[in-house]
Amino acid sequence: MAVIYRTESIMEALKLAEKFKKSGKYNLFRGQAKNWEVVPTAGRISKEKFEQSKKQLERLLYYFSTETVLKKYCSRIDDFFAIAQHYGIPTNYIDFTESIEVAFYFATNSKSNKLREDCSIICLNENDFNRFVEFSKFLYEKDGVISPYIVKEDVKNLWRLQAQKGCFLYTPYDKIEMFYDFDKIIFPFSYSFREIGKEDIYPERKSELEIMLDSYFNMERRIKGQKRMHSFAKAMNIPINYIPEFNPFEILEKKEVHKSWYSYTYRKWNFQLNESWKSTLNEKTINLFISKNHFKNSKDFIKINKTKLNKEFNKQNIAKNTPLTFKINSIFKLPKKHLSIINKNCGLIWDGTRNLPYKKEEIIKIICTYLWIEIKNGEKEIKDILITLEMSNKYGSITRFNAEPNNLVKAFRDDIDEVVDKIRPRPIRSELLMFINKPRYIFDFKKMIEFFKEEAIAQQVFYNRRNKNPVIFYTPAQIKILGYA
Repeated sequence: MAVIYRTESIMEALKLAEKFKKSGKYNLFRGQAKNWEVVPTAGRISKEKFEQSKKQLERLLYYFSTETVLKKYCSRIDDFFAIAQHYGIPTNYIDFTESIEVAFYFATNSKSNKLREDCSIICLNENDFNRFVEFSKFLYEKDGVISPYIVKEDVKNLWRLQAQKGCFLYTPYDKIEMFYDFDKIIFPFSYSFREIGKEDIYPERKSELEIMLDSYFNMERRIKGQKRMHSFAKAMNIPINYIPEFNPFEILEKKEVHKSWYSYTYRKWNFQLNESWKSTLNEKTINLFISKNHFKNSKDFIKINKTKLNKEFNKQNIAKNTPLTFKINSIFKLPKKHLSIINKNCGLIWDGTRNLPYKKEEIIKIICTYLWIEIKNGEKEIKDILITLEMSNKYGSITRFNAEPNNLVKAFRDDIDEVVDKIRPRPIRSELLMFINKPRYIFDFKKMIEFFKEEAIAQQVFYNRRNKNPVIFYTPAQIKILGYA
């Protein structure tokens, strides 16, 4: 039978939970904004939504299977479902944590909280639960289901799970409390627990995995939006026009992927690094003040500020695995919101590039290029010479950015004149991308790396600067399509 510990305040409940953990009575906790039953997310939804969630899982699994760096998560079922659970896909996994603070945060920082209404902390002794499962094994065998179990996986690069000291309880049943009684601490809601903050639960900094997942779920939202628009158009009898398909290889004399896309250099840029989340307490802050005499031209601006940032990095002994925040200021009074976006995006560039084979100095230059684009944003003569391009990966995650046509042309393969049919005018210009959008056939991979360093990364970040979770490709190894937008 479940034991219910009723307390009069959040502080009394917290002290009791700490006492239980210290004595070893319980080692896992779950915070709930109400005194709800313990039910997995898949058990709280309708049959229709459950079928939709199955399709979501199938699409996510397919996405993982198409990306070299994500394939490892397909072979570990608990890793895969932990990722799905943390990105809002309903599963048969129930969130728990080893941290009392995290449990109290979730119990008291919810839209469901109402003054003086009960919150609950579910308390679980892992050993007791495992003994119960072993004792009742015959029930699961009879039902032909997998026995409940506790998942304490360190999912590589899932910083959100690591930050929350999270673990899961898998259950084949929606009503697990019919089989196992969970002890609870109950207390009336009076205020939100603030000993840890949202940034400690949902880190603003993203790992390699989380950056790719943001791109994927952006694409998922786009697909849903398109379906809603199609349904609306159909209901209103609005005709839908489609762009006719064309043969992207029609203009090629030589239909061969350039050899650089099979090279050791290309394989090196599919490199991945496993990192564990580090608390914001470990972050270092990079300060940069941009003065008036830095604004002569892009070359001088980048050179001056690159030197200043290099000094700052050396002074603080910054390595590529150092978690950073940026604090950029200038003599021009920029609105706080604008500065906040700039600082966030400098951090985005750092986290997106530092696990790739870019040198530290090259990353600093990319950051300075981005800052120049931000500051010169309003100048018409700069905008007039840019073209807007669109890139996507194998799964269809899309991003746009502006680029100088000449920089794009520099990345063409050396034998481009022999590759493109003789009808096209020479020299071959950037307009070629209006007829073929397959980068492996017309670009040299090594030159594309230079294009990304010089312009493409900074321009992507700028173009998508106001998006919460922008799709950014930090290496041409990720892209399948590149063409005019």
